[in-house]
Amino acid sequence: MVSPLVLLAQQKGQIKGQAYDTAARQPIASATVTLLLQKDSTLVSFTMTDEKGHFEIPRVANGRYRLLLSHINYHNMVKYVTVSDSVKTIDLGQLSMSDLTTMLEEVIVTAEPPPVTLVGDTVLYNAGSFKVQPNATVEDLLKKLPGVKVGKDGSVTAQGQSVKKVLVDGKEFFGNDPKIATRNLQAGAIEKVQVYDRSSDAAQLTGFDDGNSEKTINLQLKKDRKKGYFGNAKAGAGTDQRFEGSLSLSSFKGSRQLSVLGMGNNINGEGFTGGDMLNMSSMGGRSGGGGVVVVSVASSGNSGGSSGSGGMATRWAGGVNYNNLIGTNTDLASNYFFNSTDTRSATDTRRTYLNQNALLYNQRAVSDQLNNAHKLNGTADIRLDSFHSLKITPSLGYQDTRSSSYKEYQTLSGADKLTNEGYSDNEAGNKGYTFSNDLSFRKKFRRSGRTLYLGWQFNRAESDGDGLLHSVNRFYDANELLQRTDSIQQYNTSNSDQNGYTLRAAYTEPIFKRSLLELSGSKSSSSSKSEKNTWDLNGQTGKYDQVNEQLTNDYNNTYGTTNAGLKILTKGKKYNWSVGANWQRADLEGQIIMGAKDSVISKTFYNILPVARLQYNFTSFNRLTLNYNTNTRQPSAAQLQPVPDISDPLNISEGNPLLKQEFNHNLNLTFMSVNPYEGRNLFAFLTMQQTNHKIVNSDSIDNYGVKYTRPVNVSGVYSISGDIRGSLPLTIVKGSVNIGTNISYNKSKQFIDQQSNDIRTLTMGPDIRFELNLTDKLDISLNAGYNFNKTKYSLRDSMNTSYFNHEYGADINWQLPWNIYLNSAFTYTINNQLAAGYNARVPLWNASVSKQLLKGNRGELKLSAFDLLNQNVGVTRNTNQNYIEDVRSITLQQYFMLSFNYRLNKGEAAPQAMPGGRQLLRR
Repeated sequence: MVSPLVLLAQQKGQIKGQAYDTAARQPIASATVTLLLQKDSTLVSFTMTDEKGHFEIPRVANGRYRLLLSHINYHNMVKYVTVSDSVKTIDLGQLSMSDLTTMLEEVIVTAEPPPVTLVGDTVLYNAGSFKVQPNATVEDLLKKLPGVKVGKDGSVTAQGQSVKKVLVDGKEFFGNDPKIATRNLQAGAIEKVQVYDRSSDAAQLTGFDDGNSEKTINLQLKKDRKKGYFGNAKAGAGTDQRFEGSLSLSSFKGSRQLSVLGMGNNINGEGFTGGDMLNMSSMGGRSGGGGVVVVSVASSGNSGGSSGSGGMATRWAGGVNYNNLIGTNTDLASNYFFNSTDTRSATDTRRTYLNQNALLYNQRAVSDQLNNAHKLNGTADIRLDSFHSLKITPSLGYQDTRSSSYKEYQTLSGADKLTNEGYSDNEAGNKGYTFSNDLSFRKKFRRSGRTLYLGWQFNRAESDGDGLLHSVNRFYDANELLQRTDSIQQYNTSNSDQNGYTLRAAYTEPIFKRSLLELSGSKSSSSSKSEKNTWDLNGQTGKYDQVNEQLTNDYNNTYGTTNAGLKILTKGKKYNWSVGANWQRADLEGQIIMGAKDSVISKTFYNILPVARLQYNFTSFNRLTLNYNTNTRQPSAAQLQPVPDISDPLNISEGNPLLKQEFNHNLNLTFMSVNPYEGRNLFAFLTMQQTNHKIVNSDSIDNYGVKYTRPVNVSGVYSISGDIRGSLPLTIVKGSVNIGTNISYNKSKQFIDQQSNDIRTLTMGPDIRFELNLTDKLDISLNAGYNFNKTKYSLRDSMNTSYFNHEYGADINWQLPWNIYLNSAFTYTINNQLAAGYNARVPLWNASVSKQLLKGNRGELKLSAFDLLNQNVGVTRNTNQNYIEDVRSITLQQYFMLSFNYRLNKGEAAPQAMPGGRQLLRR
């Protein structure tokens, strides 16, 4: 007797064939084969071609079908087939596919890219599958992509990791600041968005991960945007003397990329952010144990948003980016930009210390900071021949910062008795420059897998600063009787000078059939000099001419490492793995001169630094990657310098010359699952870090409420964090749902009054977003998120804290007749269990109406309203330190803006529309 299953299988047909490149006379492996119904393009089945290009689709019911073959390196190929009772098995034989690099005079191909797919290690998004408003920026597009999250400050995370760089057609766009591209390029100019981990030059050559990869987004431009130019010019004026203006103009042709940007506003719109400017704090700033900062509410005025730290900023910025192929062998990339920012802020702070007296600190502060910065970057990648190349990357920056701050404060004991009160008036300035240059030589030998890499990195930084400090502090006893009054009037100057270099060599040799061996070595050295002079005010002369010996010093520091490494890499059909270790010797030397005293620090550390990596491909669209690495971090000059910093009289800090280097273990796990045909995607990221000899703060508070901070080493510090993002299509309405959650657990340790304080912090927050395209002219985004934070302190259980905030939002875009567009964006944020007066329920409503004008709708007249309900506030909570702190800051509130935007496009060709969202592309 024949089973029903066998009879059913016999009634079904099958389709088979082979994808073949007739020009190269070779089969095409890993091509995607999709079977669709002819009548409505419903997906029936799909598969992949094997190593010989063969494919087979079994159990196909009777019907008429469209067979689509697609591959990243070939034009799509379509065949129409019919399965019937008389024709059950269809053998299509060799199906010829045309190489994309082959130019045809008149070939029409149908483009049907899926919204999301996985190509190798790259997540590929089809920009046209995600609907945005006219004149939308790339940032608006990124907010729609599954697995990608854009913060209020414009920061981008993809698959749970922070995006460090945004490229345009594979080339850098204004250095290392991702927001320059995401906030200044039009979403309509982008054809595809690629997200991947970009390896260093050495890793790209050798194939070994060296731990220097960066999460990167590459924006592929549409072909019509590579002819002529495109961009925007915008000007707007609003209530309360608000204004904004911007210009972005790009001309891309072949390998030449030229872009000019300029902007100015007083609505907290960001210019070029600090990610690519100078970090003046590294030239003498102090740092200790970190903290967790939760920004509850703080929104900016422009659609792009700024950081949620509050404050009012006026910014001017501009720059030029130029990339080109010089001759036939040299890729040139260069950019210059400047940024001028004037930020004014006012804050109210309430802080509870974890010491035995549970001191309560209240502060009201105002500040004004002016920052001017310039940056010039360049890269020349020279291909000497087919086996040798040379890359030179210089960078020069200059920064001038002036700031003033005024604070009034008081400290109360646990019994609400006044312990101290006072004020401080501080003015400071700093000027400095940085210069760096990377030089790398790369050689490929005739034997595949044999390579040689030589690299040299050099950097130099110098800064000069000065400052004035005037403070008055009054201290009281337990009965609130005044005990003493301290008055400080000082002038100080500082100079910091840093130099460093790194030499690295790596050689790879193929061994066995699928393995590579890497031998590497490196030598690095960095030296820093810090000089600080302080003078007290002379009451007799009225001048700052009395040297303060305790606050005057010279400090020299040298840190060098020597490394030797061995790694092995093996690649299989579905996996690749590498394992190895580096031997490291680190030498730390320092000299401190303070008055007549002269002390020397000399230390040597030896370490074995293991590394390992595993990648397993379950299928072409499902991948698991595991990375493990170790590294060390030396103490900074400021952390080692045993000189008090009294710029804040109630919070005095000094360095510790006995500090050891930190030793970090890092483990990262990434899982990606993409179904490009059904629209289901899952991205998961998990990271774990454990640190030995972690540098943290040791605080002590005297009877008058003055806190003294000194960095120390501790062990037993670790953190675990994860992020999961998934998306599903919605069948009832045209749209999708994106679900995600993040969770982190951090265990740290600090000291207060010489007592150990273990701090455990749990943070978790699920969120959900619906993207609904109800009609061709109406789309709605709905989102909800919840964030919970719980912190436990071993020193004082009574100070354990838990708080949460949740946010709900809706974003509506509606196209009306006569080219009129409406937008309404509403968020409602709830904060609970903060200090009295800091809890907030904030409804924030922004709206706009715009009219498309002029020929080709190049013009747009727009009326925007920010914070229609006039309820915006800035609230922040800081934990994971020896205190719990809530901060309320001024932030931008209600205003209205009338603006005009003109699209500067020349050479743009509108594609011919086809049914079903497809396009005809002529080549």
